[in-house]
Amino acid sequence: MFKVSFAGDPNIGLYGFATDRYYIAGFQRSAAKVAEALKVPAAPAMIMNTYFAGMFAAGNSRGVIISDFASGYGFTGIKHDNVLELDANHTALGNLIVANDIGAIISPLLRKSKEKIEEFLGVKTEIGTVAGLKICGSAAIATNKGCLAHPKIKEAEKAVLERVLGVPVMIGTVNYGSPYVKSGIIANSFNFAVSEQSTGPEMGNITEALGFLE
Repeated sequence: MFKVSFAGDPNIGLYGFATDRYYIAGFQRSAAKVAEALKVPAAPAMIMNTYFAGMFAAGNSRGVIISDFASGYGFTGIKHDNVLELDANHTALGNLIVANDIGAIISPLLRKSKEKIEEFLGVKTEIGTVAGLKICGSAAIATNKGCLAHPKIKEAEKAVLERVLGVPVMIGTVNYGSPYVKSGIIANSFNFAVSEQSTGPEMGNITEALGFLE
C-alpha cells in the first residue's frame, strides 16, 4: 500500500488509473513514485488540457478509452493503436466504465458503444449500474484480483460484477467515508495507492477487497 495525495487533493483516482501493464498518470509530479509502488511504467497523460486522466479515460492492460471530444490528448508511452477514441456524447469515461483484464461493466449511457468497447478491450462487456448509479466507474474499482464497490450496491449488481469481472466484490469507502471509491484509489494486481485522508479501517478493507490480504 502506498499513501499519497496530489497537491493536497485526496481524490487521486481522478488523476489517473493503473493496469498490470502501465499507470496512466495525469498528475506527473508524483508519477515516478506511484509507478514504482505499482511496479509498472508510468504513462504521463494530458486529456482535454487537464490532469484528470482518471476521470476522462478508462481501460485495461490492452488499451485506453477516451471520448472523441477529448481533442488534443496526449499519452507518453502508449501507442496510438492502444487508444480508442469513442464516439460518445460523454467525456468522463472514467466514471462510466469498470474494467479489468477479465471483463468490463459499462454504464447504460454507453449502450450504443458496447460492441466497440468489448472488441477493443478484448473482454466480455456488459451494461450495468452500481448502487443504482449510471456512473458505475466512479462507484467501483477493480483489479485482476478483486473489486471494491459502493456500500449501497445491490445484490443483483454485485452478482453481475463478480460474474463479468471474475473477481470477488466487497463494499467500502475511501476519503473518510466517500462511497465513490474510485476517487481515492489507484490500483493494479501488484499494489495500490490510496489517499492520505482514508482511515485505517478503510485501508484495511481496501487491502482485503483488492486481494492483498495474505
